[in-house]
Amino acid sequence: MKTIISTVIFSLLLVGCSGINKERVPDEVPDWTVAYTMPSFYPVRVTKAYGINKTEDWTSILHTHSQFMTVSGLKRVKEFLPDYNGYGLPLAFNTMGWYPQIQYTNHLPDKIVLYWTSLFDTKFYITELDVTPKMKVLMYKKQSYIRSDGIRKSCYQTTFDFGFLPNGQVKVWLEGCGKYTYVTELSPIATPNTDYNGSTSSDYNQKKNRVSHRAKEANVTLVPIPWDKVNTVYTSKAYTIN
Repeated sequence: MKTIISTVIFSLLLVGCSGINKERVPDEVPDWTVAYTMPSFYPVRVTKAYGINKTEDWTSILHTHSQFMTVSGLKRVKEFLPDYNGYGLPLAFNTMGWYPQIQYTNHLPDKIVLYWTSLFDTKFYITELDVTPKMKVLMYKKQSYIRSDGIRKSCYQTTFDFGFLPNGQVKVWLEGCGKYTYVTELSPIATPNTDYNGSTSSDYNQKKNRVSHRAKEANVTLVPIPWDKVNTVYTSKAYTIN
């Protein structure tokens, strides 16, 4: 009998030790997700996105699809942001592509990796965001905001917003609680010759032609890139930018 009890206690100790390194995250914290914004005149396509947590040894794949031309359409964006000119980054819920995880978790990744294509010049980029301890503290911090109906609600900033620029740079915000908190601007870690799926520049000719047609319809030019306009951020009055 003593042997059985000792074995049970030892097993329980092993179970306890195996969970020591895991984050203790309250259930009320939402599952993290990502959102993408891009200029209407310089749209992109994300072909692969995932988060990695080295401590807990997992990789969380994010849903992706090919409707970036639709999401970034100038007419569509102007329905929500009437002053939008097509060049800047429309940072608003209804103007962005929003992509959840395939298998949900509210434990934050240590790194997010994006494979994406600039459709206006068919160049390919790989971008990595290191999720710092300071970012995690902010994302796990319980906050509150007042809704349009006057009700105060608790909230968290658990959405990573990526803003894609036509030279391969990516701006990053944390979204939630009625605000966007600017984090950083990233340079690509690599510029491969194909996208994640192996498609080459010639495979994107049709989409590149659609981008040119969009600019022609709006009577604008894409080159040289007007950086003063491209670096402008547009958002609705309901949101604030920190």
